Amino acid sequence: MSAKTFIKELINQQEHNSLEFKTGWNVEAVLKTICAFLNTEGGWIIVGHNEKELIGLPDITEQMVNELKKNALENIFPQPLVYVQLETVNEKFIVLVNVLKGSRQPYSYQNKYFIRKGRQTLEASPDDVSLILRSSNQYTSSWEKLTTVDAKYNDLSENEISATIVAANKLGKTKSLPESPKDFLSYFQLIDYTAVKNGAVILYGNEPTKFFTQCRIRITNMPEGVTGNNFSDIEIIEDNLFVSFKRVMDYFKKNNPIVSEFHQDSPLRTDREKYPFAALDEAIVNAMVHRDYGDMSGEITINIYKDKIEIINSGEIPSDIITKKNIIESHHSVLRNPTVAHMFFLRGKMEKLGRGLSLIKKQFDELRLKSPEWTFQSGYTKLTLFGIKEEIKINDRMVHFFSEMNPENTYSSEDYMEFFMGEIKERTARTDLQKLTEGGWVKKIGDGPQTKYLKTSKKLPDIAG
Repeated sequence: MSAKTFIKELINQQEHNSLEFKTGWNVEAVLKTICAFLNTEGGWIIVGHNEKELIGLPDITEQMVNELKKNALENIFPQPLVYVQLETVNEKFIVLVNVLKGSRQPYSYQNKYFIRKGRQTLEASPDDVSLILRSSNQYTSSWEKLTTVDAKYNDLSENEISATIVAANKLGKTKSLPESPKDFLSYFQLIDYTAVKNGAVILYGNEPTKFFTQCRIRITNMPEGVTGNNFSDIEIIEDNLFVSFKRVMDYFKKNNPIVSEFHQDSPLRTDREKYPFAALDEAIVNAMVHRDYGDMSGEITINIYKDKIEIINSGEIPSDIITKKNIIESHHSVLRNPTVAHMFFLRGKMEKLGRGLSLIKKQFDELRLKSPEWTFQSGYTKLTLFGIKEEIKINDRMVHFFSEMNPENTYSSEDYMEFFMGEIKERTARTDLQKLTEGGWVKKIGDGPQTKYLKTSKKLPDIAG
């Protein structure tokens, strides 16, 4: 799903209380709404839309957007997990803000608390703040904030903690954060005096599997398939999340072959990775951040087959986010492990909050690879990434038109509609011609309203339909 499509789907959900529109650029109003979403259920803010139509922000700049990010990190307390991005829709600039429900409520902006009531952002009353404090207890008892029995600060890697602080500084995300490793962990409630929390162990532990065997990642290369007897290799990774992430991605760098493709009517060859590396990166981050660490048997399993990769982790994605295996609905992230997510955010590994699934799918769609599939069963999520081209399905209508095309003539979408005597609409004509182009049976000439199509020498498959 492209950014344009994603935003349009959000706009179509105007009745949702988790969506706020801002017509003009008002930083203070946006920050108050961010604070309110943090204290309630999270949500999206679209700046440059008046609820009825796209207005755009003609004078907006990247610097102004970066200033908004900086303001959110410095003036909202505790530090929030917020994604802010400048986007283009229909050649107009808008700003898209995704706010994750806060894990350390209540949040304040300039020493005031804000909440959402219906579709309004309001300053919270003392009773509202009291209610937030009572309802936020569910986060303080989450798995990542529980104390790890027998774990001590010396069981953690100060180098990895310092690396997070350095990365956050470099990315401009940490001006208001402590610089010392112990103070940094205390700020995020990952240590409490001498008590070390579960989240600290899985994020920064020297030997996290000594405390939690479910931190293990198992990579199995199975070129003969699941029924074969020969495994090329099995790699077991038992490090903290950041070291494990690097080791997994290093494995993919070594075991993601380059595929050469030859294009119709061209002697040129295009080389590409069998699986888009950016999608693999996003998929591993998702598995690490969203998995259920409370499941003692829930190690991440990565199975590599001849033409697909399976990434399996404990914890199911909510059923309303993905339908029919790969139809991704517009949504904002629901974080099972908000502190883990925040650490990945500070390390620059989690920038597209609420859009990670769409970005994985987009990477494959752009290469015309078979679309990724998410399936859920018995508390586990399985993501299947395919390294094969999506089959282009040809219908009888396309076969009929192709058989009547003169190789010496060019045709437009209007010619296609006229051929069927107005029985099909322009959208259908464009879709059919696009599929014929992708299959190499016709060649596209020009762009926009002047686009024409020329029949190539490639034959249609024997079986069409």
